[in-house]
Amino acid sequence: MTPSKPRTIVSAEWLRQRLGRDDIVIADCRFDLTDPAAGRLAYERDHVPGAVYFDLDKDLSGPVTGRGGRHPLPDMDRFAELLGRRGVGDGVTVICYDDQGGQMAARLWWLLRYAGHDDAAVLDGGYGAWRAAGGPVAAEVPAPAPRRFVLRLGPHMAVGMEDVRRIVDGGRDHGLIVDSRAPERYRGEAEPLDPVAGHIPGARNWPWMENLDQRGFFRGRDELEKRFAALPDDMERVVFHCGSGVSACVNLLVLEHIGRPGAKLYTGGWSDWCSVPENPVAVGDETAAEGAEGEQGEGP
Repeated sequence: MTPSKPRTIVSAEWLRQRLGRDDIVIADCRFDLTDPAAGRLAYERDHVPGAVYFDLDKDLSGPVTGRGGRHPLPDMDRFAELLGRRGVGDGVTVICYDDQGGQMAARLWWLLRYAGHDDAAVLDGGYGAWRAAGGPVAAEVPAPAPRRFVLRLGPHMAVGMEDVRRIVDGGRDHGLIVDSRAPERYRGEAEPLDPVAGHIPGARNWPWMENLDQRGFFRGRDELEKRFAALPDDMERVVFHCGSGVSACVNLLVLEHIGRPGAKLYTGGWSDWCSVPENPVAVGDETAAEGAEGEQGEGP
C-alpha cells in the first residue's frame, strides 16, 4: 500500500484518486535528448490535468560550460525560485513523470531531495501508464498559485570530479563508483553522446534500465533488492553516475525505494570525466571480471 505521503514511486491509480488536490503538484518532465523541443510540444498537446512542465535543459540543468558535463546542476537559488513559481513548497507533494523510463522524472525527484524537499515521487510507468489506465488528459496550461520554497541544500548528496579522482587513485578503500549507463557504453563498444568511449577505471556497471520490466514499470521490490544486494552496506561510500547526471537518478530512486538510501551522485558523469584528456579511461567489463552476475541480464 502506498503511503499518504509518498517518497519514491506511485501508481497511476494513486495519482488519479488525488487529481485536483492543492497539496499535490504534478510535474511533466517529458524530454527527448535527440529533439529538445519535443517534450514541451508533447506537453502542450496533452498532459495529466494540472501538470506543470519542467524542461531538462532549461529548468533541471544549468548552462553547459565545457566542464561539469552535458547537464550541469542548475543554480539552486534560481531553481528554488522556479519551484515556488510552480507551486512547490512545504506540505506539497510533487509527482514527477516522463515518457523515457523515468530518467527525467527521477532527475527532478533527485533535485528536489537535493534542495531539501523529500515529499516527491515518480509515476510508475510514466505518461504511457497514465494513458493506458484511462487517466484523463488536458491541453490547458495551468497557472499554479505561487508558494515560498525554502532551500535546504543537501551538499552531501553530490560529488564532483575531484572526489571521483580520489576514489580512482585510492581504490575501493576510498569508495565504489557505479556506472548506470548501458553495458555497451560502459564497455566502450559504443558511445552515441560523448566524444570518448569507455568508463571510469574501477567502476562497476549497474544499468539503470534494468530496474524496469518489459512494460516499462519498475520491477517488484524483491527483484530490486536482489539486484542491488551486492552493493556494500555503507551506501554513503557509493557514487553513482551516468552520462550527465540524469539516468543515474533512476538507480538512486530505486535504492531509496528499497530502503537503501545514502549513495551519492557524480553530477557531471561520464561527459564531465571524459572532457579532461588527463583522466584515465578503461574499456571492457570490470563488473564481469569481479564475478558479478551477468553482463546484460537482470543483475548488475
